[in-house]
Amino acid sequence: MSLRKKYAMLVGSASLALLLVACGGESNDGGNGGADTEETTSEETGEEAGQEGEGEGSSEDSGEGDQAASVPEFESTVSNEGDPIDGGVAQVGIVSDTAWTGIFDHQLYQINTDSTIGSYFLGNLLTQDENFALVGGEEWGTAADIEFDEDNATATITVRDGVYWHDGEQVTADDVVFAHEVIGDPDYTGIRYGDEFTNIEGMEEFKAGEADSISGLELSEDQMSVTIHYKDFNPKMTQAGGGVWSYAAPRHYLGDIPAADLESHPNIRENPIGFGPFKVDNVVPGESLELSAFEDYYDGAPKIDGITIERIPVSGAVEALRAGEFDWVDSMPTDQFDTFQDGIPGYTTLGYPGQSYDYLGFKMGEWDSESQSVQFNPDAKMADKNLRQAMGYALDIDRVGETFYNGLRRRANSHIVPNFADFHRDDLEGYPYDPDRANQLLDEAGYEDTDGDGFREDPNGDPLEITYAARAGSEVAEPIAQYYIQAWEEIGLNVSLLEGRLHEVNAFYDRVQGDDPAIDVYEAGWGVGSDPTPDGLYGPNAPFNYPRYESEENNQFLADLVSDESFDDEYRTQVFYDWQEFFMDEAPTIPTFWRTELQLVNDRVSQFVHSSVPGADPQEYGLNQIELLANQPVTE
Repeated sequence: MSLRKKYAMLVGSASLALLLVACGGESNDGGNGGADTEETTSEETGEEAGQEGEGEGSSEDSGEGDQAASVPEFESTVSNEGDPIDGGVAQVGIVSDTAWTGIFDHQLYQINTDSTIGSYFLGNLLTQDENFALVGGEEWGTAADIEFDEDNATATITVRDGVYWHDGEQVTADDVVFAHEVIGDPDYTGIRYGDEFTNIEGMEEFKAGEADSISGLELSEDQMSVTIHYKDFNPKMTQAGGGVWSYAAPRHYLGDIPAADLESHPNIRENPIGFGPFKVDNVVPGESLELSAFEDYYDGAPKIDGITIERIPVSGAVEALRAGEFDWVDSMPTDQFDTFQDGIPGYTTLGYPGQSYDYLGFKMGEWDSESQSVQFNPDAKMADKNLRQAMGYALDIDRVGETFYNGLRRRANSHIVPNFADFHRDDLEGYPYDPDRANQLLDEAGYEDTDGDGFREDPNGDPLEITYAARAGSEVAEPIAQYYIQAWEEIGLNVSLLEGRLHEVNAFYDRVQGDDPAIDVYEAGWGVGSDPTPDGLYGPNAPFNYPRYESEENNQFLADLVSDESFDDEYRTQVFYDWQEFFMDEAPTIPTFWRTELQLVNDRVSQFVHSSVPGADPQEYGLNQIELLANQPVTE
């Protein structure tokens, strides 16, 4: 179905004039593929973004119930039979219309694509089990082990012997110390310094320049173990991404570079090293990487000679696969699923629920870099809860997911993804399409059209003009953005695109993160990692708290989730349940979509696991275990 027809299905015959405007002219070393096991959060690139009705109607009218049943089912692993060739180079595609930023460092990257690419060579010390717990040791095939001591509020990371950086230097626990020092440096340019780091003894003094070292990092005499001393120990700290920073950075390679210069330094962008199964031979910034097998990889040398990673424009992804140009593609655009839902000869489609959600964000303050805290402005344009809720109810997200994403995105009802089954509330309504309710909320809050121009003024009688920022990325981004603006106009809100256009994803996040005063509302996405605790996204000291929202009640919920009482599973679950209901009602962000992530794997690849699957066996699915069964990708 063409975009023109899809858009018409959304807006109905009364709004066909908009059609021409909207559509015209325009891992983890333990498992293969790119992975998202390390970060508490990461920004989604928005390559399928849009944020991501015919007449008025309820959610039932918009097909909400039918959509849940229509989500296709997929396998999450594939094994192919055949005799492996000797070596060979795997061709990997990254689907993106935007050049990646190329910040290949755990401490510094911000865009999820950089993390995906880095997972092939940077190396992880630890991994996650099937329940997202942080684990290590020989049984997990990891480079290190971890031991928690709740009574003494410590975590000890021990690096195993025989783990080497790609330049031949031994990986040590001092490299773990250095990774902490990078994030704690007063001139650190990244966005990971938050509560999990201030919880380390001596970190705040180091950050303030009052100490030359972090007193809470206790290095063993042989420098192969580091014991991290925390001020408090809470249940989330045993989760992957839950509060223990378990990554190493090569002090011998990066230690002489000022922290302020690291992000742009050639040792990060052009000549990065790691201890993963492959090493970097060549980088074409933003476009491709050539990797070769690291023969001294601690878990066994790779069975293939190398990997080439190449960016594929969204519009060319399906044809590139039909031509057999790639062995696997990390993330296929779901808005194109109707063009390959019957399969592509020579490929298996893998699918898995993503650890991510798309959302609408409402700007309500600024980030204070000096105090490292959110400065919420109760008088901000978007600070009225009724206004935020109304903008959520105005959108027919169910219909958007079915029409533009072929059912592979479905309306989200919570800020906790369903993969966290013990904590997710599936009984919440969320924000189904309900324009009558949206109008009622605005009326009650005093947003009225006082001058008869069709747009509501604010409660003070002043013109209300809302600027909406959206990411470019796919063919559906523009029509979806235009639909959103029209849907908001239908309830009397005067909303316009920031500068009249969509924005390249890297520039978009720079402006959102920088609290550009021109942005009132934005659409974005989060990869939520392996820990459901939301303090890293919505806490008062969280740099990722892009709405800059804060309230005493929210702070108390977040504190309760990491309190001593939360060691009781029943108590913690109840707090999660109560927080979800509270936060959906407050609506500083409104989750719009859950995603099913698709990866296509060629029949010449011996075995492969979808990168979102937690706890994959590294002895079966590790990148170093992959073999190629033919000289070229199979196309039949």
